[in-house]
Amino acid sequence: MTLSKFRQLLQLLSTVLVNSYIGTFYVKAININPLKGICVPFLNCYACPTALFSCPIGTLQHFMAIRAIPVYLLGFIAMIGITTGRMACGWLCPFGFLQDLMYKIKSPKFKIPVIYSYLKYAVLVFLVLIIPYQTGELWFSKLCPAGTLTAGIPWALWNPTNPTTGRPVLPDGPGLIFYLSLIILFGFLIWFVVSKRPFCRTACPMGALLSLFNRYSMVRLEVAPQCDGCNTCQANCPVDLDVYVDANSMECIRCLECTKCDHVRLITPFAEAREFRCSRR
Repeated sequence: MTLSKFRQLLQLLSTVLVNSYIGTFYVKAININPLKGICVPFLNCYACPTALFSCPIGTLQHFMAIRAIPVYLLGFIAMIGITTGRMACGWLCPFGFLQDLMYKIKSPKFKIPVIYSYLKYAVLVFLVLIIPYQTGELWFSKLCPAGTLTAGIPWALWNPTNPTTGRPVLPDGPGLIFYLSLIILFGFLIWFVVSKRPFCRTACPMGALLSLFNRYSMVRLEVAPQCDGCNTCQANCPVDLDVYVDANSMECIRCLECTKCDHVRLITPFAEAREFRCSRR
């Protein structure tokens, strides 16, 4: 099995595993089992009918809204970042998986200007931290396209009668914010087809948090001094990086697709030193 196929298999398994709670179809309410107290290192909407675990960004907003320090969550994010950087974005994130798949659709392709990558830090600071702290409302979750796709749309279409209350889960319908989030989602879906991982690169606050650790994480990339700039790494890169220019960019999702070029290799604390091979695969 090739690296790409293996990575896609893990992305698929991750997507199924984190959304495998079937009890919702019986209780017709959001899962509140003990596993919901555990976060995964990528976006996974708490309100998704089949979500088994929690979203770190949703949890972070909750603590901002109640004006408390999320000690466990910050430790969890730091542990993930220090060990693997943004590797979860490349290997486990369901929304990243969707972007990879949709980019394969034949269409004109467009590069994303580098300056757009700074937008996700604004999203993190304002929509995830400051606005929830000031208003008590989880505004990123209200507008998040991943949450709209996996939670907003399923509940709006299903809208079952809650057996506890005897009323529909959404008694007054989905509301104006839902339709605004639909517009955002559809805009990103179109963007997914024509550009490489635009949400990850321009809007994902989890990617913004983990990117802060990329240059110092235990899992890193190294480019051979004799690299001839063949662009094999950039052609394979899901986020369109010049790996030979900045091997450990804050935008790197550690997918390892660039290692298809023998001038790029993975470095870990447990890897034995070896010489680069110079042949092409």
